[in-house]
Amino acid sequence: MSHTGWTPAESGRSNDLRRPGGQGEPGQSELGQYGRFAADAVAEQVVDLSVERNGDAVVVHVRGEVDLLTTPMLSKLLTEQFATEPAMLVLDLRDVAFLGSSGLAALVTARDEAGNRNVTLRLVGTDHAVLRPLVATGLAELFSIYPDLETALER
Repeated sequence: MSHTGWTPAESGRSNDLRRPGGQGEPGQSELGQYGRFAADAVAEQVVDLSVERNGDAVVVHVRGEVDLLTTPMLSKLLTEQFATEPAMLVLDLRDVAFLGSSGLAALVTARDEAGNRNVTLRLVGTDHAVLRPLVATGLAELFSIYPDLETALER
């Protein structure tokens, strides 16, 4: 049986992802000295980020899970895209399966950066996985959210 991370609690077992099955010392990664590189590899397996230019707009397509592990990759990519000075930045979140609190924070940071750089920021997504956390936290009111990419790219 391969270990996939979290397991239901059982007597004598830990649900701490750093110590699956209660192995190792507290706080010690089962990945050892290569843990940072292995964590990056895992992050790349659960999120896929791609960028396309559409005139003076940049579209960032996000697929998979946006959580504590993957948010740094998204944040870095957004910073790189803001540096290209687009008139509009569209985040296509239609294929996001999970949007965690760190992902929400990254969206707020992107909104602030867009405001500082006079860039129009738009989100695309109607899926429950994206809208529920935005609405539940009251953040949906801060963003322009569109049902599809074509509508979001209209001026």
